[in-house]
Amino acid sequence: MAILFKLLYWSIPLGLFVWSLFSPTIATYLFLAAATIFEGYLFFIDGANKPKPDTSRWSQEEIDVIRKYHIALRYPFGARDMSVVLNGFRWSALLWVPWLLWNQMWVSSALIAINFFITGSIAVRLDPFFFLSNAVNRGEYQFASELSRLQEVSDILRSQDGAYQKD
Repeated sequence: MAILFKLLYWSIPLGLFVWSLFSPTIATYLFLAAATIFEGYLFFIDGANKPKPDTSRWSQEEIDVIRKYHIALRYPFGARDMSVVLNGFRWSALLWVPWLLWNQMWVSSALIAINFFITGSIAVRLDPFFFLSNAVNRGEYQFASELSRLQEVSDILRSQDGAYQKD
């Protein structure tokens, strides 16, 4: 059942790709517009709403974690869902770029390819538990300390009912 819901998140980028098989220009412009609006919203809420935790209650490392992953700490389920939708747009680039190159739509293809790399950082910030634990499980142990700090901060915030100073 969970897999079915995850596939629904991918329905917009993949549905537009199927449409592009019949009308590549219109579907490409709609895909770029939808991706730009969604990703613009994500970058806006990530940059505009950073909390300012009380320095007397938190260490500098914990403050850095709170500021970096504030969306995932504040709205864990919503952030995870937004990460899945974002990755739907990101990974559909593997279908879009070759198809657009085949149709000689060079600029659109380049924009979608660039978009894949630009949005990687926000995808990690939206679902850091998944990405950091996945990196540690693959043997990239430099992320273990950040994952540990993130888990500690998350546990503290959860025990406080998520209330931290936003000043």
